Amino acid sequence: MSTQKIIRSLSTIHSPTNPHKQNISNIAQVLSHSSPQHLMNSPSILSTLSSHSFQLIFSNPTLTLRSCLDFFNFVRQNPVNKPDLVAHLTLIRRLYNESQFTDIQFVLNCIANDVNLRTPICNIVSLVDNGTDDPIFVEKLCEMLFSVYADNRMFEEAIGVFDYMEKSGFKIHQRCCKVLLLALKRCGKMDMCYSFFRRMVGADVEITVHLMTIVIDGLCKRGEVERAKDLMEEMVTKGIEPNVVTYNTLINGFCIKGMIDEALKVKTVMEQKRFEPDVVTYSTIAGGLCKLKRKKANLEEATQLFELMETRGVRPDIATYNALIDGHGKKGNLKEAKRLFEEMEKRGVTPDTITYNTLIDGYSKIGKMTESHNLRGVMEVMGHIPDVYTYSSLIHGELSSGESAEALKLLSEMKQRGLIPNFVIYRAIISGLSKQGKADEALRLYNEMLEAGITPDYRLQSAMAGSLATVKS
Repeated sequence: MSTQKIIRSLSTIHSPTNPHKQNISNIAQVLSHSSPQHLMNSPSILSTLSSHSFQLIFSNPTLTLRSCLDFFNFVRQNPVNKPDLVAHLTLIRRLYNESQFTDIQFVLNCIANDVNLRTPICNIVSLVDNGTDDPIFVEKLCEMLFSVYADNRMFEEAIGVFDYMEKSGFKIHQRCCKVLLLALKRCGKMDMCYSFFRRMVGADVEITVHLMTIVIDGLCKRGEVERAKDLMEEMVTKGIEPNVVTYNTLINGFCIKGMIDEALKVKTVMEQKRFEPDVVTYSTIAGGLCKLKRKKANLEEATQLFELMETRGVRPDIATYNALIDGHGKKGNLKEAKRLFEEMEKRGVTPDTITYNTLIDGYSKIGKMTESHNLRGVMEVMGHIPDVYTYSSLIHGELSSGESAEALKLLSEMKQRGLIPNFVIYRAIISGLSKQGKADEALRLYNEMLEAGITPDYRLQSAMAGSLATVKS
């Protein structure tokens, strides 16, 4: 029978002996021959479907799985009558029997994101064949729902599933826990991330070095590097040995806090454990040394580290060169910074936007604006687009040289390129104009900054007040 004939038959049924079964049969016929869209011609049929009807359709062995999924997606858009939780679980069971785990994940996402379907895991399990279903299926269902909640950043719900699995004696795979740890770290919920990791250890989840490193990285990024170190040392006592990535993560944490001596101690431990420091290790420590401002010796130590890595056969990369160029640039040693720039090009290490910006900033700070603008030109020729940092360095340089008109041109140019000036740029130009007695232009930019939603600090407010007072007097 053609689809059109089936559709016509739906509207000509008057008093069947069992309208419920007849409706299901007619829907099955439509799904067998065409897409569910044809059912739109008989909306009354859809409006009479019950939860049991959906269950019978989704479990109908004469319908292909694809037809069931198409029908599921179709009726989900029905504003009047949508599949309930039991119908969703019926479809999931059908998908499980045919090992269609990607589709199961999709249906579980539908449950997780529908406030009318979302319910504690114990309720879901009780609906799965009244809790008497295959325990392997129930365990897999819990595992997948745990991952879905983690992916959707529904952390309380995910931990609720974890609790249920632990109490039920289900095996909890580390790959699922990894999803939740990563999601918590990315959302900045490190207290919950750390607490959950502790739960994992207590629940006898297989703890891998990768899982441990995720937590250590999150703690280091939040500045809790000592806590991260303590965790690593504790895990060693439990048989979880750090790898190069773990050590580098901890070294980076110490370097960010300026604790270079501690970073070097970690490097020593790393070597004692027979791990060879790699380019990340050396570049991180070199960068940390270059960022310290208290001693000139720090830059010398960074240079020595650079030489050491080469003698050990570790090839410097862009991060290594950028760290050293930045260090020399901040110390005003542009000659050495330029030498390193030329050396990296000869060695086949391609400069990036950070490299160019670092040199531009260095030259701008010592008033060599011709060199700064030349580098900016080379930067663009090489395919690197100037960013806010590029313009900020150039603008500061022009203002320091007394060239406020050039600074204003650069401000106009960056806005034409779609770049949004930040507070640092506005403050520099407004302060520069105020010092030069150009109060009207300074006030115009001050108002522009306020309209952009940027709040001035006390120093800028004082500068503006002083400038306006001078004009009035």
